[in-house]
Amino acid sequence: MGVVTSYAVLVLVQAALVAAPGRPRRLGSSRALGLAIPAAAMAGGVAIARAQGGAERLTALATVAAPLLAAAAGWVRGWRFPLLPTLLVPPLYALAWFRPGTLPGEAAGVALIAGACLAATGIVWAVAPHGWLTAGLVLLVMLDVVLVWGNPQVTQTMHALSTATAPSVGNLGHPLPSLQQVDFGSVTMGWLDLAAPALLGLLVARRARAAAATGLSAGLWALLLTVTSPIAATPPVLAGLVAGHMRRRSCPVSSQTGVSETGSQTELRSTLAAR
Repeated sequence: MGVVTSYAVLVLVQAALVAAPGRPRRLGSSRALGLAIPAAAMAGGVAIARAQGGAERLTALATVAAPLLAAAAGWVRGWRFPLLPTLLVPPLYALAWFRPGTLPGEAAGVALIAGACLAATGIVWAVAPHGWLTAGLVLLVMLDVVLVWGNPQVTQTMHALSTATAPSVGNLGHPLPSLQQVDFGSVTMGWLDLAAPALLGLLVARRARAAAATGLSAGLWALLLTVTSPIAATPPVLAGLVAGHMRRRSCPVSSQTGVSETGSQTELRSTLAAR
């Protein structure tokens, strides 16, 4: 599958994550967590991957954490049928495990990581104030841009994650699925490229509008691939953040006029009745 088609599919996944329904329960309120967690997740992941053997450790962690988080997505997000993701995880995991390198296997891996991002961001939203999480999301995007275009070692980190092999279980012959990054067709994204839109969906007043803005801006943003690669894939969520918080303009003057006219008509009818 070509780069254009592959990236278009992942853009649709990003938009779908913004539009994902549900509202997690509030468990606490920590401003520090709201501001620090999004950016710390990226910086920490890059630092661990660059360390000796760090890519293998992240790969092993993702192999276990992704299906567990994805299975809990329905419960964390407060979905009407929370058991559905739990039931879907085993077949998706098996498909990613035994069909690596194929489009069905890669699609299963993308679905597992997307579900894990929905759960992880739901947990973060439950323990941090809305406003501080919004600031944390903006900080995450800024850090993503700086790291991707300002630090040449990020490319080496991505390569290390791409070549890392998941651990094997017994004598099954197939290593566990590699879920440390989002691989689909000819395009690779990081976990935070899906976590950012998943978090955005919890922060905006209008998810559908934010999803459309994120998807459209991500498609246009992908044109940068014609001149440079890799590119930071989180900036389009800023367009979704703006669009999702925009309110429709009301017409208070007209409304008040209507009420006034109605009141005048009522008063006139009362006057005529009295006569």
